[in-house]
Amino acid sequence: MDSSDLTALFLQNFPQSARVDERKEAAMDAQSHAAVMHSPRPVPVEQFVEGLRTLANGIITKQAIYEYLTSFEIRPEDLDRYKLWVAGRHTRNKIFRDANIECMLICWPVDAVTPLHTHNGQLGWMTMIEGKLLVENFRKMDCNRPENQQVVGLDCLAGATRIEMKQLGTELCVPGGPLNTVDKTQTIHRIRNLAEWNQPAVSLHVYSRPIDSCVVFDLEAQRCFRRDLEYDNER
Repeated sequence: MDSSDLTALFLQNFPQSARVDERKEAAMDAQSHAAVMHSPRPVPVEQFVEGLRTLANGIITKQAIYEYLTSFEIRPEDLDRYKLWVAGRHTRNKIFRDANIECMLICWPVDAVTPLHTHNGQLGWMTMIEGKLLVENFRKMDCNRPENQQVVGLDCLAGATRIEMKQLGTELCVPGGPLNTVDKTQTIHRIRNLAEWNQPAVSLHVYSRPIDSCVVFDLEAQRCFRRDLEYDNER
């Protein structure tokens, strides 16, 4: 099956009406852990990327990419080339990127944790490949630099020295379970691979559009700042 056949199969099996029904919206709810488990079809990385690229050439919706990622996955033998492990922190490893979309594999050693961060106003999807991760969702309620959000091309210039943040809840992400998503209303989270699990984890992430920097929050120090993002497998 070539890449055009893969995309055609996806579009045939998942018409637009099916992508936006209430069951699928519920599966993307940050508080829903009762959604049906999915079993994506493993395909070569080239076919997987071409399917993403084709979807991204049209109107990119949260539902369409969600359906694609619960229908297809990169076969394990192709994913191995993107795995990179560094003790004490997670690594971001590029699989594909163009102007509309980026796809990466993230490797999480035991006890790895991200800072609390935004996604620059973009849409994002995370599906688990190995292990499990805990996602802690937050919402910024107030800060002393609200004017820094009024900027073109970025979600915020950052720079606040007083930040009020509310934790909304947590999501346990496992292979075959509901995808974790970020969007224009829920964009702040922190991800943990808990030490007590004593198990490394691997997750696949898709963002549209690609994210070159984000806002990082240090709530203890009451400050936030922009951080540039890099791919570890291109350093």
